[in-house]
Amino acid sequence: MLRFNARAELARRNYRDFILYTKPDYAFNWHHDAICSKLEFFARGKIKKLMIFVPPQHGKSELSTRRFPAYALGLNPDQKIAICSYSATIASNFNRDIQRIIDDKTYYEIFPNTSLNENSAINPSKNTFLRNSETFEIIGHKGFVKTVGVGGSLTGTPVDIGIIDDPFKDRQEAMSGTIREKVWSWYTDVFETRLHNGSQQLVIMTRWDEDDLAGRILKRDSDWEVIRFPAIKKRESPDDPRSIGEALWPEKHSLERIQKIEDTTPVTFNSLYQQEPKAPKDLLIFPEWVEIDEMPSYNQYFGGDFGFPTAIVEVQWHNKNLYLNEVMYDETDPTNSQIVDKVKLFKFDIKKPYVWDSAEPRSIKDLKYHGMNAIEAIKGPDSISFGITTIKEFIIHVTKTSHNLIKELNHYQWMTHKGKKIDQPIDEYNHLIDGVRYVLGKFYKNKSGTFRVSFHKT
Repeated sequence: MLRFNARAELARRNYRDFILYTKPDYAFNWHHDAICSKLEFFARGKIKKLMIFVPPQHGKSELSTRRFPAYALGLNPDQKIAICSYSATIASNFNRDIQRIIDDKTYYEIFPNTSLNENSAINPSKNTFLRNSETFEIIGHKGFVKTVGVGGSLTGTPVDIGIIDDPFKDRQEAMSGTIREKVWSWYTDVFETRLHNGSQQLVIMTRWDEDDLAGRILKRDSDWEVIRFPAIKKRESPDDPRSIGEALWPEKHSLERIQKIEDTTPVTFNSLYQQEPKAPKDLLIFPEWVEIDEMPSYNQYFGGDFGFPTAIVEVQWHNKNLYLNEVMYDETDPTNSQIVDKVKLFKFDIKKPYVWDSAEPRSIKDLKYHGMNAIEAIKGPDSISFGITTIKEFIIHVTKTSHNLIKELNHYQWMTHKGKKIDQPIDEYNHLIDGVRYVLGKFYKNKSGTFRVSFHKT
């Protein structure tokens, strides 16, 4: 009995011991110890803002989003905790998991003063504490856990600890500028407005994109502590005891398995497994370019690509220098008249040449009707490869305000086959780059005065 009480006392004092007491079968690896150590500091208020970036199925949600809220409420049953994930369903699953942990007899042995209503209670009353799949309250205390999907309301909910676990469902969501903007607006307009001076934040997510929620937060704020453990160690880090080339948790995810993912899908590997959302440099089609403050004053052309997004890029060149400036990157599917109005609003001359994807002849005709000097691009079976080759002849200069164009240059890459790069680009991150190709294919001439790129129309 004495040993039993001693273990419960240790579980009250230390988060790692709490995990082992409430889940004895939890398989600890060294990185779990490191995460538990940071979460212990977080629970005691010694860390105010914490981000955790770890590959999938490496135990991060179990430690940070299921077990940790129960531990925090045991230490202080008056704490008000909000947990948010990409969907209300996933958030509710976390809610139910935490309730099961608190209901378990082992938890009562550690924290007997933190308990829940024995029965479900959808609506609170004077003598009833709320308990449902979205919110539960601690009996006799002010504390609670409320779970919502990202985009959901937190109105009227003061938050002492705000937890965000994977605000994006998958890569497709994270790649959408519209969804990233919605998530950011929700974070600033909803989530942050429920915080106070003493509030703490815990963010756990997969880094799909450099401009995702974590990327924007870290770009804005410098007071976050970040835990990042890649699936394979590629460089030295004081917090990572592995040798270069070792897998993070080889007992569960072998080095051979992870290397296979790296060979077949390097972008997914870099983001999902390494938590570095960018393509490997040797796979980038345009790995080198120069950032400039503003465009020069050479002959001005524009390239346009219809669809989601509708993209327009300004193109100039002189000798072997190519100058690029993002004009429009609109994911709202604007009408042709709206395209013209926006170009005018941005103070660009619609009488200059605008070379558009020839797959949309009706739209080009309509743009002409609205006053734009719209021209069909010259396209053919090899136009993409020839266009890339032509762009590579130049030193590329990009204005620093061309955020989406810079993102494309940092992600547009060659396909791979059996781990080897092949001379075929992946059809992603190329809307503005396609516009550059259209302009050069129509107007760029080499020194002999003949067109550098010439194709039969199809």
